[in-house]
Amino acid sequence: MQNTKNSNKYSTRQIAFIGVMAAIVFVSNYIQIKIPVGVNDVTRIHVANAFCLLAGIVLGPVQGGLAAGIGSALYDVLDPMFITSAPFTFAFKFLMAWVAGAVAGKEKQNMKNGRALLAAFLGQATYIVLYISKKFIVYMIQGEPVNVAIGLCISSFTASLLNAVISIVVVGLLAPVFCKIVKEVQR
Repeated sequence: MQNTKNSNKYSTRQIAFIGVMAAIVFVSNYIQIKIPVGVNDVTRIHVANAFCLLAGIVLGPVQGGLAAGIGSALYDVLDPMFITSAPFTFAFKFLMAWVAGAVAGKEKQNMKNGRALLAAFLGQATYIVLYISKKFIVYMIQGEPVNVAIGLCISSFTASLLNAVISIVVVGLLAPVFCKIVKEVQR
């Protein structure tokens, strides 16, 4: 999807694609298993990361990043457990999709599954580093001893690795389908 010539404005179609993918990301957040970590914290096994990655791969870095960030942050805003994380979620999911979109490149119609998997892997790795780093910093600010903070981060890291595997498999299965749909709609 390209911007109109000599303009930074998005077309109605591009805005619609961002909105549709943001809605898919939002809804996919509800396919989850919540896992308590510590006293006032929770981590989740979910499929939303896969759709954040697909947004980046299909729509490109910026538009996919917006869809991933908006859909994920909206979910956080509507869940009291995650509401304070919404700004971080927007930024982290935007960056995850941005990396995936940048790696995937512009030739969506010729998307090779290996390219989509590499994009998903690198996008997911970006997110894990950001997410676990934030968790560690928050635990330290809350006054947790370093060993406790590391232990809590390990359990979140384990869930993040499972999410990564799920996401990469889903991207491998759905990227060709999503790319084909976007190509057909753009005609």
